[in-house]
Amino acid sequence: MNMKTRHGVFLEYDSSSSTPNFVLSKEENLPELGKYGILVEIKACGLSVPLGDGASLTTLIRKMGCNRMPAGQDIAGIVRAIGSDVSSLRVGDQVTGVIPIDSEQSGCAERVVLQEFDVVMKPNSVSFVDAAGCVGECVRSYLALYYLGRLVSGDTVLVLNGATALGSACVQLAHHWGARVIATCSSSDEKLYLQTLSDKLVHVVDMENKSTLRAACLKETADLGVDLVIDLRSPYSSQSNKNYGELDSNLSKDDEAMMPSNHELVSCLAVGARWVTANCNLQLDPPISRQMSLRCATLGFLFDQAWFLSSTHQGKYQHILMDIVEKLSTYTIRPNIHHTVTVDGILEAWQDLHEVIVGKVVYAN
Repeated sequence: MNMKTRHGVFLEYDSSSSTPNFVLSKEENLPELGKYGILVEIKACGLSVPLGDGASLTTLIRKMGCNRMPAGQDIAGIVRAIGSDVSSLRVGDQVTGVIPIDSEQSGCAERVVLQEFDVVMKPNSVSFVDAAGCVGECVRSYLALYYLGRLVSGDTVLVLNGATALGSACVQLAHHWGARVIATCSSSDEKLYLQTLSDKLVHVVDMENKSTLRAACLKETADLGVDLVIDLRSPYSSQSNKNYGELDSNLSKDDEAMMPSNHELVSCLAVGARWVTANCNLQLDPPISRQMSLRCATLGFLFDQAWFLSSTHQGKYQHILMDIVEKLSTYTIRPNIHHTVTVDGILEAWQDLHEVIVGKVVYAN
């Protein structure tokens, strides 16, 4: 018997363009449950645009034989049915996790079918909205800080756009692991939010005065430079969800003027530093590459979907999810929810998502 679900939001690409349209589907077919499958009733879903630009995402989904990509992957809900070989979950359990991009299921739906390994138990003390609004960003933060950035206690970390949902998670996790954290902001709202994290930051750099970035980094490190840069510049932020395929339009002119240049970032690096970027289109001029070489620095690209789709990392992924919910339950990580939306306003929320810089928008069912 074919199972169906109401609602669902998708990014659809036509054959001649890599710019997506947000489409609200009234009804979708669900895949077969399978022996390791679970049916989850969605209670909340975090709204965030996947890391990467239009060309990369278009190529990825078309290689999987699809012409659309599900919107909304960070979910929390209740298990309503399980497969015959599911051993870690029972009907009625509250769970949270991330929907793999190849499942073709939107988290902004009534129900989804997942594998038991895609989710973990959610503590009762953590709300569905907080779990969905935090789980995906925390997974990305783990990848950026630990697996790509090789963060150790005592390191100094520079987080660009520290007031975004992903930036906030990076700031809190890096501080918890013993790092000294410097964050940048480019508006009064961002600065105001970062002030609430003042106990976790050694310095907040206002990018309205870019000349202070290098000076602040060198001052806080006794002129040695930072050990790790988490670069959350475009295409993740600003206009990227409106114009995936047009790199030049990912940032408005005002935003671009307040972003540090690659040369400025390299000038902040210490010897042996790591630079982790979410910009898959990053290009370095030869002089900048030589400067990185002289610093023995490394560059890593953050694309979380490669992790979700890799079976070799499934066990690590489960441990990350379990650690995230434990930190949420002990208030080690504090989610920043901008506002919640219902199904009636979900399409408009996706279309206006680029306007929300501080905090996370969450769909609540």
